[in-house]
Amino acid sequence: MEHLPSPLHSLHADQIKVPYVCNKSYDGGSFLTYPVREGKEYVLPAASTSSGQLPFWQHEKLYPTPKEELESFFQTWLFFGLLHEILGDFCSPQDFIRASQEAPDEVISTSKLISIIETWVSRVINDETATTYEHLAECLWVTYAALRAVNSAFDQRIKLSIASTGEMLEYAVNKAFHIDNMARDNECPASWRQLVDEASWTEPMRAAGWCPSQIFILCQGAFSIQSLYYFTGLRQPESPSRHQSCSKQKCVAYQNNLEKYTTQHCMGDCKCEELSIDNGAVEDILLKGQIPLLRIIPGQSLADLSLEIIPSQTGSQYVALSHVWADGLGNPYANALPRCQLLRLQGLLQRSNMPSDSGDSGQELLFWCDTLCCPVKPGEAKTRALVQMKRTYQDATMVLVLDASLQLFDGGLLTPEEMCTRISSSGWTRRLWTLQEGALGADKERLWFQFRDRAFNIHPLWLRILEIFDKEIGRRGLASAISLETKTFTTLISRGSNDGKGDLAMIEAALRHRSVSVGTDEPHLIANLLGLDLEEILNGSDETRVYRMWSLMPSIRQGIPKSIIFRLGPRLSGEGFRWAPSTLLDRYEDVNDILLTMRDGNTEGIPSPRGLHVSLSGYNLSFPSRPKGLPPNPWNIMREKKLLYMRDEYGAWYLVRRRESKTLSAGGDFLTNEELCTITHSNDIFRIIDLETEFQARTDGVQQTRTSLLVKLVQEEEDTNYVQSFMHINVAILQRANSDMFEAAYQCAQQLKESSSARQMTTLQDHEIDLDLSNYRTLFDSLGNENRRIAMMAANEAGLAASKRISGRADSALFEAIISLLFAGHFVLMGRRTEATQRWCVD
Repeated sequence: MEHLPSPLHSLHADQIKVPYVCNKSYDGGSFLTYPVREGKEYVLPAASTSSGQLPFWQHEKLYPTPKEELESFFQTWLFFGLLHEILGDFCSPQDFIRASQEAPDEVISTSKLISIIETWVSRVINDETATTYEHLAECLWVTYAALRAVNSAFDQRIKLSIASTGEMLEYAVNKAFHIDNMARDNECPASWRQLVDEASWTEPMRAAGWCPSQIFILCQGAFSIQSLYYFTGLRQPESPSRHQSCSKQKCVAYQNNLEKYTTQHCMGDCKCEELSIDNGAVEDILLKGQIPLLRIIPGQSLADLSLEIIPSQTGSQYVALSHVWADGLGNPYANALPRCQLLRLQGLLQRSNMPSDSGDSGQELLFWCDTLCCPVKPGEAKTRALVQMKRTYQDATMVLVLDASLQLFDGGLLTPEEMCTRISSSGWTRRLWTLQEGALGADKERLWFQFRDRAFNIHPLWLRILEIFDKEIGRRGLASAISLETKTFTTLISRGSNDGKGDLAMIEAALRHRSVSVGTDEPHLIANLLGLDLEEILNGSDETRVYRMWSLMPSIRQGIPKSIIFRLGPRLSGEGFRWAPSTLLDRYEDVNDILLTMRDGNTEGIPSPRGLHVSLSGYNLSFPSRPKGLPPNPWNIMREKKLLYMRDEYGAWYLVRRRESKTLSAGGDFLTNEELCTITHSNDIFRIIDLETEFQARTDGVQQTRTSLLVKLVQEEEDTNYVQSFMHINVAILQRANSDMFEAAYQCAQQLKESSSARQMTTLQDHEIDLDLSNYRTLFDSLGNENRRIAMMAANEAGLAASKRISGRADSALFEAIISLLFAGHFVLMGRRTEATQRWCVD
């Protein structure tokens, strides 16, 4: 496993020892037909469709191959065979085998793999090989599919070695054949990390002191084996107990109880006095629309140290500090800091004056710090400080990040990868306010991070990561992950728009798992990043700030992304705003970024007193009438509480499920706690609003799913449906065979309604519908027998598309149960799909 990158002083004290278990050498023939030559054709992914055999995973369930035999065969085929197929004569099996130092057995060695692959890539680029991209992509897909089908008993070390090698070969193949647009042109599997047990990453990261929310981000995101292996080797410098109260959804390690907050000294035993700012001078500067800047004047002793307040002028050079209050540099009671802290800041500022790109090196660098320059006492001056916070960081010569965990390391001794990883996993990236401070500084390449030895500008580090991604196959996956983690603040504004304003979808992604001590500060920050009128947002009660934020959004954009109505998470409770998230801090999407799914075309919604006006397609729903004369639960029909079946006007069938986050409890969509199945008994009128426009034709057998919203109709006008959100759902079209079976059952249910037994039931009075009455029992049993007869006739009917699915005894019973379900009216009828121009007002 030497090909996987590790940090300096890695926790991977010993590389994973992968045993060499091959019973025979690879025969040198075609990779794709090797299982056929070895009499194991069933392991090929296409074997079940081409020859009628069971899929490999089912074959193993019924006829399990001995563990040792399967591991030996897969190592021969998927490791040595794949390397031979792709790299050919550039390597030999002996390049990857070495003697173990701990035992007489041999182990797999990949110490030569990167150099061999790089040589092969250069030869392909120079057209010195005859292989094709399509063939190599197919070989990688076969490897991926076969490895994915093995059970948990398979040696995880062997599995990891094959998967990580396949991942690096994927990078090599795409680079060799100039596949630059991965989203559009990549034909190779791109999620090798899914083949590896998640515990392989989570357990060592927990032991290394990582926050559970950070682990969740990394393990649920599109990160590579390379990057996850690297992260597991990186010990966090903080106390392991710091994150003991954190969860997958949120890091609370840096939350501050402002009533108990203690400003810290540089040394634990220091007892120097605090130095307070002249509040009157600061307020006068703020009320004049200027920024209060500070100069530290040292004296003969610490007690003689003083501060001078200087109003900003055009061209003022200053450092704006960005820090985590949990590190102790805040003060919620007064605009004051211990003198020892100010002396430390003076030293940092003196060193910050050295880099040539910080401005005119001959001009003194002043500084700005929120603890000293933003009034604690509420009033007009504090409001002015908050309003011009964006300008404060935007105009700074440098934005200097002070994070306690980063200052434990000498940056000059770290690689760019480790520096960026430690930055992106630091406490600074977990707080709300630092997102704005970092984004504004990075936008002008003025964001610096203080390490123990000196400060480093993030921009050249960022460029180096991009260079690694482009040039170094052995660290491409790692560079991609680091780039993804750091770009949330390094490119937030510049990537969002060309007008210095952020984009709501990108801001939401950047806010994931950040936290804030004062919840009403969130609208303030989002408003700054979006360019909203902050004074108007601050002009009112703190509790209604978020309402004013959503109301003002159309003022700087055409509107609000209409896809926001499909976003999971807590919502506002005020009438007309129940579509709006009450916070963007807690991300409840496990995979999708809902706000990123619709970036083109008519993507905007307009808020109104009655709700958000959007144009989207959807369906009118209706419910079949329940046949008269049935008992409450005929034949003890078992209904899934969280799903419904739907039929459209063309006879196609769909499955509807409640859409939930894996990280939330039941009812966690913050709309309703009712079960989905209850709507068939409701007196309300329901509609479905769809995020996507239509199902795309699929030929790979994958079930097609749409993200949708189930709503109650409040009022229907000529051009607008006024609706109230009810439940987030996924709508999946059933695969052809299942849809045919349901349609056959539906037709049988219609026949059953016309049977003499069903007709007799419609004539009964309420007091006659009782299973304890012999006459009714006889009639009900007759209805059941008729159901069974119709089901058997349908199963035997020639040419019936569903007959192959209901020929066995168990399947016949299932088919009969489905007829009963549909006969009793436990399904939904979908009307014709509306045009995408259909207007909705969603509350």
